[in-house]
Amino acid sequence: MDSQKEKEKLLWRQQKHEEIKQELLTNEIFMKYIEKGNPLFRERFIDDYAAKKVNLLEWGPDYVKWNERDEMQWIDDATKRLKEIQQKKLFDLQCLWRAEKISLEEITLTCDFDYWEKNIFSCPCIEPVNESDVEMYIQYLQSENFENEQGFLDSWQEYDEIKEAYLTDEGMRDVPEWYEFHNSRTGLSVYLQLPDIRGDKEEYYLKFWRKEFHAKADNEQKIMKEIAEVFPLAETEKRPSLDYFKKGWMTWFVNTFEDKPTQEAFARYGGEIIFADRDEYLEDDLELLATADRIVPMQGWFDWREAVHKAADGYRREKIIEALPIAYQQYRVRVDTELGFELKESRAKYNSWYYDMILRGRELSGEKRDLNF
Repeated sequence: MDSQKEKEKLLWRQQKHEEIKQELLTNEIFMKYIEKGNPLFRERFIDDYAAKKVNLLEWGPDYVKWNERDEMQWIDDATKRLKEIQQKKLFDLQCLWRAEKISLEEITLTCDFDYWEKNIFSCPCIEPVNESDVEMYIQYLQSENFENEQGFLDSWQEYDEIKEAYLTDEGMRDVPEWYEFHNSRTGLSVYLQLPDIRGDKEEYYLKFWRKEFHAKADNEQKIMKEIAEVFPLAETEKRPSLDYFKKGWMTWFVNTFEDKPTQEAFARYGGEIIFADRDEYLEDDLELLATADRIVPMQGWFDWREAVHKAADGYRREKIIEALPIAYQQYRVRVDTELGFELKESRAKYNSWYYDMILRGRELSGEKRDLNF
């Protein structure tokens, strides 16, 4: 889309947004209804509703097409990929900030990066996603190293773990494939070699806090022990627990305690399912291929299940690439009209526990109870 058309569309969005807000504000029935609610949320609701209606007016025909083909999921998936683009930008800033190469207005302690990870589209420290970012991500989707998702417990801003994975072979996790791909194109892996000056400073104060915390815990344990000596409780349960998650236990139980028909039914319907041996993604990939909107070629492989995974992975990439332009345009609507994105909890509330630990550590070290260090 050329710049003139984009400007015209942006102007239309802004005008339509204001028109819808005025319609609501002059609607007597609506205003009588909303006056019953909390006034703090009134303006926010009107603004948010106007934004949704603008999206509906602009993208309604496209939404119908995508819904008819049951493919709205791909727009949601593509939006997640836009967030991954922003996560890499934030992680690079984290490396620079920890090395005290830059200062960031919205970052006071390392925990603030965790908060902005959860609210990445609202992070004020990074530039919005642009077309060049999307183009690079599409190249990543077309590469051999595309990673559909991280491990369940892995986070994008886990500085210590990601840095350890980059510098050694002993990390608890891997460097995200998207980070690796981006670094191969930009050379920004050098940021991972910078020192963690800020992290070391925080760790100095955390040691004081931990020492006090453990001393209190030890004292409480001592008190509880003394109380137990004066008022002894009944003997705790010492019988062993049933190892019914152990491999073979359920088969043993059925064959030992069930009648013959139940044993036969148990064997007939597959017997014991060992979840450790189960391919948890196979059913999802088979369903994805079964509902595909095109013929998906499948290459021969020594393990048919691996062939299914590869075919599903290829199809998944194609659909994300097709959905990215729509997801990007939806994202730009909110950015260009300055509607913004909803924040999950306030930063002060989210990080209060960590701030308190550092502040207490500062006190215990003999320094002022502030964050000026």
